[in-house]
Amino acid sequence: MKKAMLVLFLVMAAALPARAEVKISDMSPDHWAYDSIQMLVERGYIAIYETGEFRPEQPVSRAVFAAALSRLIDQIENGELKLGATDMKEIKKLSEEFSSEMSDYDTRVAALEKRLGDVESGKVVIQTDISKSTVEFRDKYEELKADNERLRQELAMLQDQIEVLSAGLAKETSQRKKSTSTLWIGVLAAGVAGLASN
Repeated sequence: MKKAMLVLFLVMAAALPARAEVKISDMSPDHWAYDSIQMLVERGYIAIYETGEFRPEQPVSRAVFAAALSRLIDQIENGELKLGATDMKEIKKLSEEFSSEMSDYDTRVAALEKRLGDVESGKVVIQTDISKSTVEFRDKYEELKADNERLRQELAMLQDQIEVLSAGLAKETSQRKKSTSTLWIGVLAAGVAGLASN
């Protein structure tokens, strides 16, 4: 796998147009693959991490390698890269060796795109449900608000009635006190008159 990758990278490095010089922070310029990797990075075919590291000892999966090879083949077919017969033979050999991975890569990308579409559809359903629930909540809120206003008005009417009844009761109590006082005054007057006549 490492040999195949090295051959591929060297072929790509020779065929790609140059870009700005890039420093790789985690590799010494004395490293056996430094120049090739730096050339591929400078030409934009492979990337380094934001920290400036390439992480040369990090393993590469067959899927990642197949994707890079597939991209290289596309560039060759589109005429973006000019390669010799020996280079083409080596790339064809690698392409045949990794054909199942390249096919699998396309299948996985299609599956991921489908999953993304499903997630987007689910998001739309959730947003619809939230909107529907919001409308239902707003309607229920308006209904409860109307009920609350009706109850407040009924309470105000009951308070008015209680005030009228309290005023009537106070008036009646006052009148009864006066009547009772008048009655006692009359009883007393009659008692005094009866004593006086004796």
